[in-house]
Amino acid sequence: MRITERENPASASLDTKTTGRILRTIAREDAKVAGAVRRVLPQIARAVDVIAAALMHGGRLVYLGAGTSGRLGVLDAAECVPTFGTNQVVGVIAGGPRALHRSSEATEDDPRQGARDLQKIRFAARDVLVAVSASGRTPYALGAMRHARKLGAPVVALACNPDAPMARLADIAIVPVVGPEVIAGSTRMKAGTAQKLVLNMLSTASMVRAGRVFSNWMINVQVTNRKLRERACGILMKAAQAPRPAASRALRQSAGRLPAALLMLWKKIPPREANTLLRRGPSIAAVLRAAQKEFGRSHRPARVR
Repeated sequence: MRITERENPASASLDTKTTGRILRTIAREDAKVAGAVRRVLPQIARAVDVIAAALMHGGRLVYLGAGTSGRLGVLDAAECVPTFGTNQVVGVIAGGPRALHRSSEATEDDPRQGARDLQKIRFAARDVLVAVSASGRTPYALGAMRHARKLGAPVVALACNPDAPMARLADIAIVPVVGPEVIAGSTRMKAGTAQKLVLNMLSTASMVRAGRVFSNWMINVQVTNRKLRERACGILMKAAQAPRPAASRALRQSAGRLPAALLMLWKKIPPREANTLLRRGPSIAAVLRAAQKEFGRSHRPARVR
């Protein structure tokens, strides 16, 4: 029996326990997740390097899965738009958008649908597929993986069973083994938590490596509400040592594009020149690093002779 389907001795007779004991049991099991993810960091690192290279050459990171696994992929993809200012991360779920709020289990049994769904988004060889499945044997995901391999695209498997068939189809297999769930087979619990942690790592580290993060700032944050405008102004004030009026003005003149606003303040240049520098540079972070060094030299206190 697959490890994600086994009964967990630690939660036997759970229905006879007090609320406190139920919660302590869940908490003890959840505490095992971080260690399981830590043990697969080398595989996650390999996947990040592949994904970052694809992103920098115009490819996409495509998550695909069914049920909880599919929802987690769609969630991470959606968060990449406001956080990193990119549409290069795509989430595909068996059953389509309706499956986000209403289960569509039957779809996950059709391997041909996995391939068809990749065709719908025009998945190509320059993209990277991350197939997500707790069991590691979902036909929908396996069908998509076979289609991606035929195209010559890199394929990553994220599963929680060490003997997962998906692992044998993948170029890189990420398999955090979290053990049986508190409720047997309910992989929205520990397996889902492990998958969420890994997906966070894949997207975040890939965006850092692709130059879409500067220091630890969301330099490409989409300034779409008051909270995000405040965050962007705070970054400008700190990085450029600028007063709030100057930061707000630069952000407004750059049409809310934070990297351009930062270059405008550092280099005293107009928005068009700032955008040209960003467009021609190897990455946003690389352009900002070079400008920061120049700004630091020009603002270095004079030596006392």
